[in-house]
Amino acid sequence: MQEIQLIDSDLIGTLVKKAQNAERKRTNHNFHEQQEVYQRFLNVLSKNTYIPPHRHLSDPKPETFVVLEGEIGFLIFKENGEIKESHKLSAIGPKRGIDLQPGVWHSLVCLSENAVCFEGKSGPYDPTVDKEFHPNYPLEGDPKVRETIVWYESLFL
Repeated sequence: MQEIQLIDSDLIGTLVKKAQNAERKRTNHNFHEQQEVYQRFLNVLSKNTYIPPHRHLSDPKPETFVVLEGEIGFLIFKENGEIKESHKLSAIGPKRGIDLQPGVWHSLVCLSENAVCFEGKSGPYDPTVDKEFHPNYPLEGDPKVRETIVWYESLFL
């Protein structure tokens, strides 16, 4: 990794194009090595990306999101899958970010054409225990994903 990495318009522009062209309509840009204890990255989202509701409990990790560009709808779920809270996070405020303790069920939806979030999470990253998906919601690739995105978006109109 480079000693210094700037978060500038050139980097963000490159990542936005990459996210728009990605099959999942999003991309990450890591500032960390996978084994580091503090994971720092840009999470770049395009409209219609889907992030299934999940939590980080088996390998308990707090998580912080700060919106640098655009708007996202951030959803917090109860254990039974009902929505407990919804927060519109925007680069222009008034709510710009959120910090979650380990085990909180959450998801988000991109409300603008693109959104750029800075994310911090405890590491190291182990994909086998990183997250647990909520059983009441579709996973990526499921035919119900589109209607779930539309429903999420409707919560922020």
